[in-house]
Amino acid sequence: MVCDFHKILIIHPGGIGDLVMFTPALKILRNNFSNAIIDVFIMYTPETGYIFQEGKIVNKIFKFNWPKNNFLNKLKFIYRLRKEKYDLSIIPTGVNPLRGGILSFLIGSKVKVGERRKGKKSLFYTQSSLLDKDKHVTKNNIDLLKAIGLKIDFPLPPPFLEVGSKEREFANNFLVRNNFENKILIGFHSGGGEEQKFKRWPKENFIELGNKVLNDLENTFILLFGGPKEKRLCLEIKSKLDKNAMVVFGYSLKQVAALIDKCKIFVSSDSGLNHIASTTKTNLISIYGPTNPERTGPFGRERIYILKERCRYPYNPDTSKNYDKERVHSCLKKITADRVFNKIKEILKEKMFL
Repeated sequence: MVCDFHKILIIHPGGIGDLVMFTPALKILRNNFSNAIIDVFIMYTPETGYIFQEGKIVNKIFKFNWPKNNFLNKLKFIYRLRKEKYDLSIIPTGVNPLRGGILSFLIGSKVKVGERRKGKKSLFYTQSSLLDKDKHVTKNNIDLLKAIGLKIDFPLPPPFLEVGSKEREFANNFLVRNNFENKILIGFHSGGGEEQKFKRWPKENFIELGNKVLNDLENTFILLFGGPKEKRLCLEIKSKLDKNAMVVFGYSLKQVAALIDKCKIFVSSDSGLNHIASTTKTNLISIYGPTNPERTGPFGRERIYILKERCRYPYNPDTSKNYDKERVHSCLKKITADRVFNKIKEILKEKMFL
């Protein structure tokens, strides 16, 4: 079925990385329905909505923190969305079919698209695709579009983040203000979600790597990126490094993306900033342990280098319901600072930065 949809709502519950991984599907949706109104409802982490700029690919962004609102406020918000009278609602991959189906049913769109599991049909979705637990999240999202009859051209569009001229000007001024114009900037992101610290490459490894970079590579400077809850971690790492390191903190997602774009290399564990980096021109070294980069890794661009060790206790967000998130993973420790440093030198030589 391919209908001429005029009003489309994306109901997205995930974090930064999940939303970035949905952007190829969003681009395909916009290309097929160029005149449609496409709105996005960000449920759990409203700040991730700043990935988009209203009025371009996305018309309107509804930022409503579902868990932090009471039952009455939730009903009022659902009623507000019902009044929009959407033709199509899409629940991205990974969402529980029952919860997603009920929500799309309450919003009242004519066509409700979501994911089913184990071949079971949803009581509420009018169209659905079957979750493939071995397929990349981006491709599972594309399958949702196939469920409404869209023909998909390959290669798929890369993920994107809408960075404007103001953010690029900010990044240029940042470089000038700090005398970084002629520096080889290396970005580090040592953090990640507070509930998923088990995915982080150890801070000791970042410290060792940072000292190798600053001591052995001329004209380098390290930018330590982190969110509000990661500032302390970044400051701790900085205290163990040479003076040529700075904590980048307190900026918007788009400003951070513009700064990452200025880095020759960005080193990160599996995190939201890891996916934001994948939308820029930086060379991304992405470190994976318990999670599977073929499922949730940065997608669709060159300049992405995955460093991965086999994990005895892997994590899959669709199947690991009682996962021990306090466990320390030896697989991440096996990815040594020397290994990452050698990759940095290899990239810099290949790109003729050294």
